[in-house]
Amino acid sequence: ELKEALERIDSRGSTALYDAIIGSLDHLRKGRKDKKVLLVVTDGEDNASRNSLEKAVREIQKTDAVIYTIGLLGQENKRSAKVARKALKNIAEASGGLAFFPENVEDVHAICEQVAHDIRNQYTIAYYPTNTRRDGSFRAVNVEIAARGHGKLTARTRNGYYAPGGAASAGAGN
Repeated sequence: ELKEALERIDSRGSTALYDAIIGSLDHLRKGRKDKKVLLVVTDGEDNASRNSLEKAVREIQKTDAVIYTIGLLGQENKRSAKVARKALKNIAEASGGLAFFPENVEDVHAICEQVAHDIRNQYTIAYYPTNTRRDGSFRAVNVEIAARGHGKLTARTRNGYYAPGGAASAGAGN
């Protein structure tokens, strides 16, 4: 069913991807569940948004949502595909999610299974920052994991957060 639905998508015309992501984040903020996940399946091109990629990334960083992007990139225009790939990676990484770029539609089912596995196996960590200023600035966060006998481990996390207060966090909903 998923494969058939994806094959029927007509990607010609106007796409307001960044506006759609920002609108979806607003919708997720109103949800009652603690876990907020957005799965974006797209050709990655945005030719109709009022908002920029940078604005979308800032809005993503103000939420607790994790975004997974699946870029069904056409190979007709290599330059457009490169721009779309970079944008989808930025969107996913800003939230601690992942960007996927399947070679064909058949690969999407396996990607969805991986995303579902990720969602079921997430952990939450918290910390108290040493910088207690409530200035609305962006604070970078780096998480490293060390466990004896387990080799190199990797934590996939968002790259930071906006501190409370100031204009940057107005309406953040956190």
